[in-house]
Amino acid sequence: MAGKRTIRLKETVPSQDVQRTPPDGYLAGTDGSISSGPWRLRSDRNGFIVTGNDVPVDHPGVLFLGDSFVESMFIPESVRFVSGVERILNSRGVGVRCLNGGYSGTSTLQLVNVLLNKVVPLVGCGGTVVFFVPQSDVPIFRSEASYWHLSDRYSPVIPPFEPEAAVMPKGQPATESLLRLAVTVAREFGARLILVTSPYRYAPRDEDPYLARMLTVEAYNSMMRRRAALGAAAVNVAAETGVDFIDAMAAFMDHPEAFYDELHLNDEGQAVFAEWLAGRLTPMLQDVGPLASTVVTGA
Repeated sequence: MAGKRTIRLKETVPSQDVQRTPPDGYLAGTDGSISSGPWRLRSDRNGFIVTGNDVPVDHPGVLFLGDSFVESMFIPESVRFVSGVERILNSRGVGVRCLNGGYSGTSTLQLVNVLLNKVVPLVGCGGTVVFFVPQSDVPIFRSEASYWHLSDRYSPVIPPFEPEAAVMPKGQPATESLLRLAVTVAREFGARLILVTSPYRYAPRDEDPYLARMLTVEAYNSMMRRRAALGAAAVNVAAETGVDFIDAMAAFMDHPEAFYDELHLNDEGQAVFAEWLAGRLTPMLQDVGPLASTVVTGA
């Protein structure tokens, strides 16, 4: 008998305090600018990663959603950029709690599910969500099943099933449709959404030994085209909907030294990105509204 299918909610396991080390072979895929760990990963009862900062529990919460870029698992707790943004904002008089909802391998479709089914009942009217367009979408651009990918990692349904539709929404148009949906969900339920592009390691391949080692010329060119399309999707939706928008992808195109691999910031990059992002968020969050009382930071 077939097992029951479920829609997967991508989140960190709630109320945990664990030490994480990279899987076998992970460090070999980096440029050597991170250590071997282990790194502490704590989460509150709602599955948000704890920042480690001492912030009053009654401060309004700002939810950060995204993939492993936001999660920053293999980085010290206090160095993760969400933790840094929280400290910087509070030092500037913007009293907020920053809740890290990043999760490795999350696609835009899966984030829409998290937004609707987890975040809406937590933020209530007036809550703020910082929505990072995940670079995890890039492999999906080549899939015949699009966002309904047949792997456990990307499929929104577990176990995955093969789509039967003759025509599937794919590539940049599919991303734009999902981002419009995210904006609509937030607005329909009275939450504020700030759309942010996730940056990546960019440099001409022949000028970056790491990229030259990891990617063939053909793979590099293909990856750059898909990453550009992903960024364009966010730019187009921001212009069309008027949603608050931060183009981190464009701003960090010339900072390959900030990354320890293609997609993840090293310790120094986390600090630089936190300072940069806090500067963009400060004027946007002057009137930030409170979260529902159910959101707590205690593990």
